[in-house]
Amino acid sequence: MILAAVILSFIISIIGSIMAYNPYLDRDPDVYYPSIGESFIYGVIYLTPVLIILSVGSFVVYSSLRKNRRLSKWVKVIVSLGVAIGLGIIISLAISEERKTNDIYLIPEGYEGDVFVFYNVKGAPEIEKEDGYEVHKINEKGYYATRTKDLDYGTITDKYFYVDDKRHRTPIENKCVSTFGTGGTTLEDNIDIIYTGFKLKKDNCSEEFSMEAQNEDGNVQMINDILKKYYNMEPQLF
Repeated sequence: MILAAVILSFIISIIGSIMAYNPYLDRDPDVYYPSIGESFIYGVIYLTPVLIILSVGSFVVYSSLRKNRRLSKWVKVIVSLGVAIGLGIIISLAISEERKTNDIYLIPEGYEGDVFVFYNVKGAPEIEKEDGYEVHKINEKGYYATRTKDLDYGTITDKYFYVDDKRHRTPIENKCVSTFGTGGTTLEDNIDIIYTGFKLKKDNCSEEFSMEAQNEDGNVQMINDILKKYYNMEPQLF
């Protein structure tokens, strides 16, 4: 039953990711659209546990009803499916509210290159909020550190701005941003830093660039800088 649920999850996720894919010409400006691969991974992560619960639940109910000789086989099957459907409705209602990242990145005017946000950094400030968005104030070195435990997961609805000396914001197009995804670094003394980031371009932005896989070139130096500033430690990564 569990194997069948996993296989069904893969099939549904593949079909769903293909159907949900938005071609470049149909996309709205300043909105991030996940690739087929990203949609497939999200589908498997969220759908597999649900299908396993439903399949195991219906199997347990059917196994319990098998001892009852008064009920026909079809009644037992229908009751088991009814329980599975009921569980599915309850779970769907519980997770019906779509999760969104809702992050704002404020980047120094003219900056270009790797941008990172590091979470779970002891002594760093908490993330500020603005109209339902979490604000990440990127410094001149290209990163922001916060003691907030982890980043938000879900549909990416992030906004990017250049900020000048007078705090005026200039929107950055999504085609100038190519995300790295997420990662983490674990060191001694229970230091466990989580991060996410992206590569930023000022000129010659394109849809192709925003979809490219990027190397995290500036990550190591930034983490070493955080270790020195917040943990009074010498460089640990080279």
